[in-house]
Amino acid sequence: MANLTDKLKLKELAEENIYFAKRDRELIEALHEKDLAKTLGTKGRKDRKLARSFERKFKKVTKANKKRPRKLSRAYHKLIRKIHAAFKRYLKKWHKKSGS
Repeated sequence: MANLTDKLKLKELAEENIYFAKRDRELIEALHEKDLAKTLGTKGRKDRKLARSFERKFKKVTKANKKRPRKLSRAYHKLIRKIHAAFKRYLKKWHKKSGS
């Protein structure tokens, strides 16, 4: 009986991982479609280069982990953290320039 419950737990865990991986893919795709450069309000060459590098990383991660939802989810989370950090740095620079 314990074996059956373990299998059911594993099945539920797998379904949950698949659901969240799909949701993460959709969120990243939406972020990608919004065009990161416009989202950050970038105007400089360096900022556009950074945005393109994130787009390349997104494509690379998606292609490399297409059939591994758990790894894909982790890779997306890592990429989101990097984008968030870049956005925070950009806002910090912007606040210094505007004198706020």
